Amino acid sequence: MQIENLTLFHGLSEEETKRSMVCSSAKIETYEQDAYIFRQEDHPSRLYFVLSGTVLLGQINALGRQNFIEYLGEGQGFGEIDLFLEHDIYDYFAFAKTEVKLLSVSRHFFYGTCVKNCAHHSRIIFNMLRIFAGEADKNLRKIYLLTSGNLRQRIAGYLLEESQGKAEVVTPMKREELAVYLNTTRPSLSRELSWMQENGIIERNGRQSIRILSFEMLQNILEGEE
Repeated sequence: MQIENLTLFHGLSEEETKRSMVCSSAKIETYEQDAYIFRQEDHPSRLYFVLSGTVLLGQINALGRQNFIEYLGEGQGFGEIDLFLEHDIYDYFAFAKTEVKLLSVSRHFFYGTCVKNCAHHSRIIFNMLRIFAGEADKNLRKIYLLTSGNLRQRIAGYLLEESQGKAEVVTPMKREELAVYLNTTRPSLSRELSWMQENGIIERNGRQSIRILSFEMLQNILEGEE
């Protein structure tokens, strides 16, 4: 993904984008697969955007159990909550699931305009509001998913959301990761997926690929009409 296509630089010219990179002390960094971008105990200092690859966000609780997981791809940002709420440490870790290229921006850039009072600086701060709004919308949709009923309904809602109307759903999550995402256990998830396959609703094609055979039946499950 090209830097100028990021939401952060929406509405800026190529020249303004270049100047913003200088004003914000922005860096482009590459992380190898299986490398940590930051850990839970690290101090937040920069905002990150994915230019290529896949980033895994996760959280380990006090008992050592992973209880939060999310995958981010091209164009998505992370680190903003802990950064702008001025937390001493991150509430989660960021991990390179594949080789990733990231744009990182210094936190100081967002705490006021530069000495030259550049128009592009103000525009970027406004664009951050768009990013926050997008994050709020995504989180609301996840809350709706996780409170939409029993596990079968949550699976149906997840598949419908991820499919975007296409029959083939390829999730970046492994089975145990999807179970964490849906707030359940792997055996329970496997039982429900097997039930859906036996009833002709889905067809599992490998560990991370699912073909939807009946959108109508998934919708009926979601609405409690199975």
